[in-house]
Amino acid sequence: MSSEVSTRRDILKAAAAAGVLALASDVAGQGAGPATRPAPLIGMQIGAKLLSADNIDQLFDDLHERGINTLFFFAFGYIARWVPMSAEGFHGGNFGIPHMQYYKDTNLTYADLRAPEFGDMDVLDRTTKAARKHGFKTYALIQEADQATAIPNWQPLFEVDSHGRRQGARPGGPCSNNPYYRAFTQGLMEDYARSYDIDGFMWSSERHGGLFSALGAEHYGGTTDPSKATCFCEYCTKKGRDLGINVDRAREGFLALEPFVRSGRGGRRPRDGYFVSLMRLMLNYPELLQWESFWINSRKQFMLDIRNRVRSVTTKLPVGFHVWHNASFSPFYRAEIDFAEMAKNADFIKPVVYNVSAGVRIDSFVDSVSQTIFGDIPRPQILQMLYEMFDYKELPYDKVGPAGFSTDYIKSEVKRTLDDLAGTNVPVYAGLDIDIPGAGAPYTVESVKQSVMAALQAGAHGVIFARNYGEMNTEHVKGVAAALKELGV
Repeated sequence: MSSEVSTRRDILKAAAAAGVLALASDVAGQGAGPATRPAPLIGMQIGAKLLSADNIDQLFDDLHERGINTLFFFAFGYIARWVPMSAEGFHGGNFGIPHMQYYKDTNLTYADLRAPEFGDMDVLDRTTKAARKHGFKTYALIQEADQATAIPNWQPLFEVDSHGRRQGARPGGPCSNNPYYRAFTQGLMEDYARSYDIDGFMWSSERHGGLFSALGAEHYGGTTDPSKATCFCEYCTKKGRDLGINVDRAREGFLALEPFVRSGRGGRRPRDGYFVSLMRLMLNYPELLQWESFWINSRKQFMLDIRNRVRSVTTKLPVGFHVWHNASFSPFYRAEIDFAEMAKNADFIKPVVYNVSAGVRIDSFVDSVSQTIFGDIPRPQILQMLYEMFDYKELPYDKVGPAGFSTDYIKSEVKRTLDDLAGTNVPVYAGLDIDIPGAGAPYTVESVKQSVMAALQAGAHGVIFARNYGEMNTEHVKGVAAALKELGV
């Protein structure tokens, strides 16, 4: 009997390995024999702290031993946790050297742009050279600044809320229609493309428009201030009016939305219930949904423009996009993210399918919308409704937070993404989590191994690990190599 089980297991392993390699071949568009099929991309997000240390060769040896072949380096950012470092006294910025000819159309100076945390070291240049030496690829990971920075020249780049106040942090962020922010971002992409021996880019932004920000329709959205809905800056208002939107009515709609949200957060149920009251408000102010669509379309154009700037330099550097985890919880954000449409402007897509932290995150989403959009429904039933919408078969409300999601969720979301991208040559690199703080469920070598196997067996062309290698237990990362070994990759 044990011999029969062993044989069956060996057959399954061989089949899984063959499937992964065949998918890798499809990514390259080759269809050639096994000798020419590349291994899947196994990526690690990593910050400047480890890459600036003296033992960089040992770091690459350790990463290689754990199965990693590609780095996604947080090359630019004002958020300390991506380094990772303490937020106290943190400046941040470019961990390479800004070449100012590419930023001439911005209001930013060299001092604004350059991260001083590692002195004169060009961490990006150091990383690409060490990566070449050790056989790794290096992608510049550009994480959009959506948190406050003390740098004065950054303030005019941020969005303006419905009260006319400049917002320097979430739910606002830099404005996609602001010409100075657009010039900065495109300049940064061109700077890296021309000045460094990188292998590609990944753009990461975790935001949506003012309507769903005000309603808190995101994980951890329950503390969002509805009065800070954006954006009504001079550039957005002009563009909106040029498109025929009644901007004044949109602003009035957001002002009317505030008391609805505040009442719900305070436990005061509207006379006609939450959903009916919200629908009545949106029928009275259809400009609310119009303004959300306007924000999303502006963001899509922004993403197209940064890829086109890289294309103007070279066609050899892929530009891909990280897709916020909120797409797994919010039916509204999922409706805004169309992978088939995104594929027209992407060289790869990283859908976030963090299964271990998903339990806590969907709990927080349910708690938030139970005070606004779906306040008429008990929280366990809201969660079950979301499961029905997304075709998830996960644990109930009282158990999912401490346990997280199963690896079936990873398989389901990878397959959904692949189905949306059918007929394209756009690879899918599944975003997996290791040791994200506050995840709820524990991470282990085995949990990491199973998540990798689930993603690759479902057809992903690679995986990218988050949030940051600098905050991971490196023992847990050994699960990556264990999965690849079992799959025969």
